[in-house]
This record gives sequence, C-alpha cells and structure tokens, in this order.
Amino acid sequence: MSEASKNLFATGEDDELVFAEEDDELIFAEEEEEEEGTASSIEASWKILIVDDEVEIHNITKLALDDFTFENKLITFLSAYSGKEAKEIIKENPDIALILLDVVMETEAAGLEVVKYIRDILDNQLVRIILRTGQPGQVPEDVVIVSYDINDYKTKTELTNKKLFTTVVTALRAFRALMQIEASKSELEKIAAASARFVPREFLKFLQRESIVDARLGDSVQAEMTIMFADIRSFTSLSESMSPKENFEFLNSYLTRVGPVIRQYDGFIDKYIGDGIMALFPNCPEDAVQAAIEMQKQVKIYNKHRQNSGYQPISIGIGLHTGILMLGTIGEAERMESTVISDAVNLASRVEGLTKLYGVGIVASVQTLCRLDDPQKYKCRFLDRVKVKGKQAPVAVFEIYDGDSELTIQLKSQTQTEFEQGIFFHYQQQFAQAREMFLAVLQVNKEDKAASFYAERCDMLMKNGLIVTLEGIEI
Repeated sequence: MSEASKNLFATGEDDELVFAEEDDELIFAEEEEEEEGTASSIEASWKILIVDDEVEIHNITKLALDDFTFENKLITFLSAYSGKEAKEIIKENPDIALILLDVVMETEAAGLEVVKYIRDILDNQLVRIILRTGQPGQVPEDVVIVSYDINDYKTKTELTNKKLFTTVVTALRAFRALMQIEASKSELEKIAAASARFVPREFLKFLQRESIVDARLGDSVQAEMTIMFADIRSFTSLSESMSPKENFEFLNSYLTRVGPVIRQYDGFIDKYIGDGIMALFPNCPEDAVQAAIEMQKQVKIYNKHRQNSGYQPISIGIGLHTGILMLGTIGEAERMESTVISDAVNLASRVEGLTKLYGVGIVASVQTLCRLDDPQKYKCRFLDRVKVKGKQAPVAVFEIYDGDSELTIQLKSQTQTEFEQGIFFHYQQQFAQAREMFLAVLQVNKEDKAASFYAERCDMLMKNGLIVTLEGIEI
C-alpha cells in the first residue's frame, strides 16, 4: 500500500476505524454485485467519479464512504484510471455530482487537462471538482486554485476518513444547491417563453423591458409602424353552423397557418379580436405588404384542405396603414395588458373594412404604398379616396392583388386601365362614361367585385341625380 493510500485511512483522535491485520484480507464486493441495483435506484443516487491511476485509492475511497447517504440517497461510484478515461465517462454521465480527481496520472498535468475539458469543452459548471494530489509541490495549491475552476484542493495525506466524509457532504450540498438553481432557472425560462405567447417579446423590446416581469403600468413609447388588420369574411354566418368547440378548432386551425407568416416577415401579433388579427410591422411597410400577400396564398392552400374535408372555403380581408402610434400598457395594478393607441390604428381598422365594401383581398393606404422601395413591383390599382370620420383630409387607398389566383391577377392586370379610367370619370361626375368603363371590365372579368360595386354606384347616382364630392365615401 502506498503512503498516500495509508494516509487516506488515517484518523483524527475521535475517529474510530478498524484496520485489518497484515495477514487478513480486505474483501471488496465484485463489480457485478454493485450493479445489482435497479435502474431507478441508480438514478436516485449521487454519482461520484474517482479519477486516479492507483487502484488502491479507488478501493480505499469506496470503503471509506461505504454506506454513505446524503438526503436518503446512496452513492454510485464511477472509476477512471487516466485523464483520457475520465473525459469519456464525464461526457457520457453529465449528471455526475462530484469528481475526486488526481492530478499526476499519464502526464504530470492530466488532471488539470480534465478540469479544462469539463468546464470549457463540455461547459459543465455544475459538477463539483476536488483535486487530490500526492505531489503538492509539483502543482502548487495557490496556482491551481487561481488558474483552474475547481472547488477544493486536497493532498492525499490530509484526507482522513472524517475529512473525506466532510468534503463529500460539502460538495454534494453545493451540487444540490446548484441543481435547484438550475431547475428554477429552467422553470423561469419556461414561464418567460409562455408569457411571450401572451405579450410579444417585440412589444417588450420597444418598451425596453427584458421580460414581462419588468413591465410597469403606464410604460409607453412612440414609434412609426405599419399596422395590419386581418378579418375572416362572413365569419358570423360561418360560425353559426358550428358548435363552440368547432369554432375554436376552426379558428386555431386558421391562425396556425397565418400567424407564422406574420413572424416570418418580422411582424408580431398584438392581439386577436374574435376572428380578427391586429399585427404590427416595426421595420418597414414592405414586410407588411409581403406578409399580407403570403397570408392570402396560405388561405388558398388552407381552402384546398377544407374542401377535401367537406368544409366550405373561407376568404379574408387585410387592411394596411403606416403611421405614428403609441405602444404601452394600460389597465390597473392587478390587471393590465399591452396595447397600441393612435389615429393610425383606427385608420388601419377602417381600411380593412373597405375590403368588404370593394370585395377585394388587400387594401393599403397611400401612406403605406408610398413608403415601399419600389411600389411598381406589386400588382396594385387605385380604389378610391375616402374620408375618415372626424378628419378633413381624404386618404387614397389601393388594392394590392398579388395574393389573388393567377387567373384573377391576369384579368385585373388586363383591365386595369379601363378600371382606373372608370374611377377618373366617376370623380369627374361623368357617370355614364364611368359606367361603360366598369361594364367593359366586367365583360372580361365578371368576378371583379370592385368594378361591379362602381357600376352599381354609377347607376344609383345617375338615377337619383346625386353629386359625389372629391373626398369620396366616408369611413
């Protein structure tokens, strides 16, 4: 037995330890007997890895900690006889609680290399590492403590039975505390991720808050954004044919398809309003336009699935407007929520309502269209100038029809000149000429609901002799 091994069995005055006589044999349990426990009992134990190139150190350590329990859990010992073997074991067992690590093994600094591997390569900051060396002069304690992320440094001669017990208990307590902190951290991360489903991270980012925990009542910030409102056409009549459960399933099925599109184009959903969506695009209007087009395409894909399942297809209307708004929190101390407030939000909602009036899929205000890098790359046509209630200046609105079917896009492009000439005559109060233009559009594309709306409007105006102002209709 080496001198270091003998000292591991050395005791203090109060320690009681019975040594075998020189002729007696110390009998250690076979490895197979250690492995007789069930998988659940192994999982419920503390894993301690002994790393030393002396077999005696392994055996004596196990004997010294025989029947050791901490918080009603036993110890499962793992053994490595070189730095290389230790690296493999710790990689395969990331839940090891404590490593009793020799320094000088296959090389003079093999143990120190293991420490760096654990902390730097595996990024395991939880396992407690106690260096045990028989050659303290070769690896000075002050140098090692400063340069390596270890938790204790012991010479083999000072680790008596009692001190080994104390050292192990202290290390396991520290490991347990770190595991509890890690579990709490993981739970907080889950809560933060869950809260982001209710309050978008982007919203908190604009309020310069790290998490929902930091949000305060009255927090607000001003910014220019593009606001999107999207709504399912004729949802009331559609929902009447479904049970409450079917309504929820339908809405979630629909939102699952369009929600990711908004995030794909750097937008975020501010709120759901029944079957409607209010989303914000903080970077540029281009994002909102592309998202609106893609949402219409996704609805077409969704409708194929619905028709195959025996359900009627749906259509959605999307309104876009760009302007200044205030983001903030409203409510009271016990119940608050995030919201956006401004005339721009109100106008965006009313622009979305125009999709019903003109029978189109996407309507954008001129404020959104003129901020695009290249408006000409989109299929769009002038629809009208509308007056917002309470506002003096009219707002020009345009249809963007890139999200329509290929045939519809072709027909609207083919008749765009006649359609816009019809609107020009309409504003000149030349209703007969305007009506002829809209009827010409309908001869080519009988499904053009905007042309049909204007043709009927011209009929009504000619019949009743009404005068249309240049501000157009009021919304």
